[in-house]
Amino acid sequence: MKVSYIKFRIFLRRLTAREKAGIVLFVLFFLISLFQAIKDINQYRLIKEKPEFVFKKIDIIYKEIHRPTDIVPVNCSAVVPVVYTKVISLKDLPVPIKKRKFVDMVLPSILIVNFEIKQYRKFVMYIKKKLEEGKEILPEEEDLIGKLLEKYKADGLNELLTKLNVNPVSLVLAQAAIESGWGSSRFFVQANNLFGVWTFNKKRASKIKAKNADVYLKAYSNILESIKDYYDSINLGWAYRRFRLVRLQTDNPFLLTNHLEKYSILRQVYVQRLKSIIKANRLEKYDNCRISPDFIH
Repeated sequence: MKVSYIKFRIFLRRLTAREKAGIVLFVLFFLISLFQAIKDINQYRLIKEKPEFVFKKIDIIYKEIHRPTDIVPVNCSAVVPVVYTKVISLKDLPVPIKKRKFVDMVLPSILIVNFEIKQYRKFVMYIKKKLEEGKEILPEEEDLIGKLLEKYKADGLNELLTKLNVNPVSLVLAQAAIESGWGSSRFFVQANNLFGVWTFNKKRASKIKAKNADVYLKAYSNILESIKDYYDSINLGWAYRRFRLVRLQTDNPFLLTNHLEKYSILRQVYVQRLKSIIKANRLEKYDNCRISPDFIH
């Protein structure tokens, strides 16, 4: 080993300054090339892994309503994702027309929220499978899971999947119909508040005052935001823990309504009313409606 070292030093002494500089440049070039190759391999690995789960998005159309004819009729097999930012009261319309216009107005936003929640739910299941298979979780995946766990106050992926879930469209429509009087309540018309959601925060910027009381209801920028807030209540509220567990086993709206008695002070009367509205108006036919694929990418 010592002899080899001595020979190497003799070799270096015989080199000219230009030859030594050439060797240094060669070594530097080699190291830079090696570093770039390692970087490219890592980037390729990340790029290769990312497309395993791709979030799909909906191209939402925002629209104001000034008259009933502004409401876009829904085609259940290909619903146009229209979100209404300004609504009107439907109370003066004949009852059958009022109900149809109400569904046309609210259904797209329900489908959009359900679509988004299902996307996140699929992502969590994808991460759960990766962990079970011992696969590496990418930094951006870990970051998103952390945000979801924090938002839904979940201790793990199983609890997150229990909370991060959707309700049958018929059930959401029935609750919205009851709480807004089929699109005729002041809270809905003035604040896009479909579910009569209260706020006890007087400093909240978006709110309207209830009549004859020093309390306020939340105001939303559009119908979509109202439905998102409704889902936050259902998916996070302690009162709906049993509802969420049953929801894992069935999507039957008549079975699920049995566990929404705490949604109203009317308790069982409210539950029976929900069932009656779903049945009388055949709202179950909307459970299989889908956003038009032309607006999904």
